[in-house]
Amino acid sequence: MSEKKYLRIAERMALRAIGTTYPNPPVGAIIVNDGRILSRGWTQPKGVPHAEIHAINQIKNKKDIKGAHLYCTLEPCSHEGKTPPCVDKIIEFKFAKVIISQIDKNPLVNNNSVKKLRSAGINVIVKNFGDKVKELNNIFFNSIKDLKPFVTLKVASTADGKIATNLYESKWITNSTSRMIGHKLRSLNECLLVGTGTIRKDNPILDCRLDGLSGRSPDLFVLDRRLNLEHNLKIFSSKNRKIYIFYSDKMKKKILNSKNIKYIKIKELNNVLDINTVIRKISGLGYMTVLVEGGSKLSASLLNENLIDEIAWFRASKIMGNKGINAISNLDIDSIKNLKKFKLISVKSIDNDQLSIYRKK
Repeated sequence: MSEKKYLRIAERMALRAIGTTYPNPPVGAIIVNDGRILSRGWTQPKGVPHAEIHAINQIKNKKDIKGAHLYCTLEPCSHEGKTPPCVDKIIEFKFAKVIISQIDKNPLVNNNSVKKLRSAGINVIVKNFGDKVKELNNIFFNSIKDLKPFVTLKVASTADGKIATNLYESKWITNSTSRMIGHKLRSLNECLLVGTGTIRKDNPILDCRLDGLSGRSPDLFVLDRRLNLEHNLKIFSSKNRKIYIFYSDKMKKKILNSKNIKYIKIKELNNVLDINTVIRKISGLGYMTVLVEGGSKLSASLLNENLIDEIAWFRASKIMGNKGINAISNLDIDSIKNLKKFKLISVKSIDNDQLSIYRKK
């Protein structure tokens, strides 16, 4: 098998971990000896164990590892966190070569592992694994450097951009296949961000309801400025995920956190929660990917502050006209030069719907 194929397999292992590894990045690893793949690993749920250790643990006879090559989509860790440093295990089992896609820009690592491995006589090669691996790693790097997670806005609308009627009817504008893909999107993100309007109107559970992926329902962040949400709503029914409630610092109400529900004060700006502070708080808690499923006001506030990195826009082949609610509310744009600019990445037909993916330029 060619080295190029080893790189692709390591990439697939990293992709397998997307959405499950909070607060660690999704990493893939494979161990090869004499042209034979001994094992494959990927970062496990909640980040433990790391991909390299997951791959090592699957080899029963550890003597088989001596002289092997480790392909890893990110530089192994060199610091003590939830687990001991991966680099120590790599040295202990006498790997001959380690091939990594990128140096880890986390200040706790940042080439330290490469130096340590080379000092132990292990050949280390930094090699381009491809754009997809770079994209995954850069999401992690940016979350550390800028305290900014990768934010995806999901929109489900008519062809003319309406998300509901004036009476807030929205079930269902898009078809069942589009909704299934929407659930897959949830499974690929570490958390959801919603406003209270969405919850009060529809009382959704906001989980992932795909067979085999129900355990990958993302944690939930809710903007509840005035603490109006009742705890008998469906979002509070699951005890297996974390729920964070953002509320105004002007509220004097006494609040008690519970095991899986935490309350976070946020300052107000023009009678709304400061969305920049909200996003920084989410990042500060370790989340690297956020899926937004809010209404038109939340979408507009994020776009106004240039906080949206990607838009997944589902459009049905239906027209509503002006008696409907726009997907995006007022952005106060009065000049073409001030338009929010995105690049169309892909377009996919879903029966009679269409899914367009846009990335921020």
